[in-house]
Amino acid sequence: MYTTLTEALKTAFVSHSGRIAVRWREGKNYKELTFAELEKKVNEFAIGLISFGVKAKENVGLIADVSHEWSLGDFALQMIGAVDVPRGTDSTADELAFILKHAGCKTALVINTAEIEKIEKALKKAKHTIKKYIVLDNKKPKKKISKAVMLDELLEKGRKIIEKSGKEVKEIEKRQKNIKPEDIATIIYTSGTTGEPKGAMLTQANFASQLNEIQKIIHFKPEHKALTLLPPWHIFGRTSEYLFYTYGLSITYTDIKNIGEDMRNIKPTHVPAVPRIWEGVYNKIIGNIKKSGKEGIFNVFKSIGVLYFHSKKRLLNQERLFKKRNPVSDIILKIIAFILVVLTAPLNALGNILVFKKIRAATGGNLIASISGGGALPGHIDDFFAAIGINILEGYGLTETSPVISVRPSKHLVVGTVGPPLSGTEIKLIDPITGKDVTKIPNARGTLYIKGPQVMKGYYKNPKKTAEVIDKGWFNTGDLVALTVDKHICIVGRTKDTIVLLGGENIEPTPIEERLKQSSYIDQNMVVGQDKKNIGALIVPNEEELKGFVKQNQIKGAGLNEWIEDPAVIALYKSEISKLINANTGFKTFERISTFRLIPKPFEKGLELTNKLSVKRHVVTEMYSKLIDEMFK
Repeated sequence: MYTTLTEALKTAFVSHSGRIAVRWREGKNYKELTFAELEKKVNEFAIGLISFGVKAKENVGLIADVSHEWSLGDFALQMIGAVDVPRGTDSTADELAFILKHAGCKTALVINTAEIEKIEKALKKAKHTIKKYIVLDNKKPKKKISKAVMLDELLEKGRKIIEKSGKEVKEIEKRQKNIKPEDIATIIYTSGTTGEPKGAMLTQANFASQLNEIQKIIHFKPEHKALTLLPPWHIFGRTSEYLFYTYGLSITYTDIKNIGEDMRNIKPTHVPAVPRIWEGVYNKIIGNIKKSGKEGIFNVFKSIGVLYFHSKKRLLNQERLFKKRNPVSDIILKIIAFILVVLTAPLNALGNILVFKKIRAATGGNLIASISGGGALPGHIDDFFAAIGINILEGYGLTETSPVISVRPSKHLVVGTVGPPLSGTEIKLIDPITGKDVTKIPNARGTLYIKGPQVMKGYYKNPKKTAEVIDKGWFNTGDLVALTVDKHICIVGRTKDTIVLLGGENIEPTPIEERLKQSSYIDQNMVVGQDKKNIGALIVPNEEELKGFVKQNQIKGAGLNEWIEDPAVIALYKSEISKLINANTGFKTFERISTFRLIPKPFEKGLELTNKLSVKRHVVTEMYSKLIDEMFK
């Protein structure tokens, strides 16, 4: 059992020294570092930082995207007891300036010199100074920047100090001995869907608890291989990487452009990804099948696969049930499930040979489990991957909880849930209206509160906001959940996202939005209707799918801006909405969408979307306020 993150990383370097730790692309070729080679670079980096005056517990900016350089910088800071303050390059200059100033950073690690120019302009307005920048990609600018030091220069300096056994070598040993579980490892600023960024202080012990508990569920092995494109400054991507490194997996860094080829080449066993990526994979598969003209036969096998999967789950008592069935009903349903398993098994096996095996081959053929987090996985995506034989271990958590609160165990995978809480994590459900504890009431919905070793220390320099979410050790997640009879968590919405109609009806928009995503013609959407008689939706069309409909129906127009005004296109979306949101699909009368508008501009990260691609409802509502008002006239 690890007590600190630093201890886990140091142990990994020694335990897996000869194994490949990290792999990345340079052009068409891959470059690699073993754990021993990585440790050498980390130590040189760490010694170099000490020589530049970086102190223990000092806050240091780390502005970079997914790359081995990011991990190198992060590990070096952990080894000297410093606190990294991470962010991606897609952040605005003003956002970076706010974070660096608020955290009091004097030194910043940046991926390239372009980030320095961006940051410096904003820092002048913010009246804050960064004294030293470490440039991770080593590309020197045409015009010298006095504050900038290239990574190779820093590593060379560290190497020389180590060779001479300089005072910094003893200093790093002293610091590592003094690192305590309660020490802050990182301050991660959350964009959130509302308000100013808040800096979540995560400790060495927070991360250590994740490394100890998640391994009990997923069982990583050194021979496994991981492939990732998640930004490591986002907590899901970061903790995933810590898990992979700690348990000796090799990590291959990829991107959207190369992920398909890298999957086939590397043959990963584990791929962490946010729901948006799984949606993209699903849409690409469906699009290729449509082009092949085999959509009909594929849909038949997919339906059989889903039926077989769910029938089997019923027999194994692995269903999403919120109330126990009476024994007679349970026996009858299990008999029906058994018959369905027997009848569909041969056809499911045939579908596996003819269709599903080929799809799995595109992932490299060795995928043990795909890990999903950072948002809710739509039901139809969940069912699809389960049907074709790819286990998605959906987890749940927040930046403030390091992040994992719960995760689906592969041996008891219940689709539509995010699994039971991790060992050592207490939970309770509080009714958001009455404030009463409804944890033990079957089928009750309530705001989820948790208490456990993964809960943050608090928000940096913000005791008021900390007190709003943590009371006597209980952290208010803000998520509305229900518990199954097996105590698996099912996310049903956000407490603050609830739409209240004029008639007093409370509506959770998330299930409606997820249902709408099942249409291949809908890329993004947001349900609106606060204080209205009924609800409506803003819909961003899937341009590629709509293009086919436009061509087939000979609709005039140069592009999306013109297509969405055509009556036939509007009728198409009206039909799609009616087909998905109705009584037969489980939606009440007041949950039906009475009006909608098509918008040509996709929601963008940093504007309408948070960095984990959640919709900023207040931003979208403000941006489209006139359109929303017009919808309800």
